[in-house]
Amino acid sequence: MRSTLCTVSLAVLLSALGCNIAPHQRGRLAGDVPERKLPETAKPTVENLVAYLNNNAQRIQPGQALNCTNVTIDINADGRRVGIGAMMQCQAPRNFLLSGVIASNPVVDIGSNDKEFWFWSKHIDPPYLYHCSYEAMARGVKVPFPFQPDMVLGALGLAQYDPTKKYDMKIVNDKRGDPAFIELTEQARSPENKPIQKVTVFNYHQAPLPQPQVVAHILKDEQNKVICSASIRSAQQVGENGPIIPRIVDFSWPEQKMKMTMTIHNPQLIVMPPEKAALRFTRQNLRYQSLDLATQVLDGASVQQAGATGTIYRR
Repeated sequence: MRSTLCTVSLAVLLSALGCNIAPHQRGRLAGDVPERKLPETAKPTVENLVAYLNNNAQRIQPGQALNCTNVTIDINADGRRVGIGAMMQCQAPRNFLLSGVIASNPVVDIGSNDKEFWFWSKHIDPPYLYHCSYEAMARGVKVPFPFQPDMVLGALGLAQYDPTKKYDMKIVNDKRGDPAFIELTEQARSPENKPIQKVTVFNYHQAPLPQPQVVAHILKDEQNKVICSASIRSAQQVGENGPIIPRIVDFSWPEQKMKMTMTIHNPQLIVMPPEKAALRFTRQNLRYQSLDLATQVLDGASVQQAGATGTIYRR
């Protein structure tokens, strides 16, 4: 069934939340991070916009993790809607967990650490715990879902932007000709090593919470066609000194004709020292038979599982 495929695909895509979260400046206290406001100048600059984004990402300190025990995900594909209740945790640089349920029944478990990512779903046939190392993925291993890590990470406001890179800035006017938005565009590469454009869209004016200062993230291919987009409806701050992240964000994948709304309720920052993280963020915690997407071999097996991922989703 197509709706099942979309549910699993989009839920798995959330594993990107744990990928490449901004490196933090060791020893910096939350109170030392500069004020997160766009400078009230007549002409915004690339430097100011990049500094704003990075200052927000640096609000998660080493030894902390973002903990969200109440996340709702509404998926719309082919005219059908599916609701998932989930919890997730993520920590720099790649530690991530997400568990989703429908009507209190587990339907998906997703995770990541510094070496690999993995996913399981009751709707996958065979019902293996599929995993792939980041090294193998960088070599071009194909994964059976639309994997766009930068989009989800950027939408959370946790992505680090390289201040030495070249960015293009464009001011977009409203119908009256007044400045309304600022587009910050970066040339990048997709996980499949294809050229893409990453566009971060700002509200031109100061936006007090719950209004979002960053209103959208867009990924485009080399033909300037939208791959996916994230529009932020409302924002929230995590704790007193934590980062500003979305409360409600709408994702859209035009090619797949899929849309998803993610709502994050009551996020928190929790203590997560390295020794605890090493035990927490591991696929060994899930007792399912595992299959390596790079080799298509079951863990512990000596022969290739022919066709194991050829028809991965049950229809």
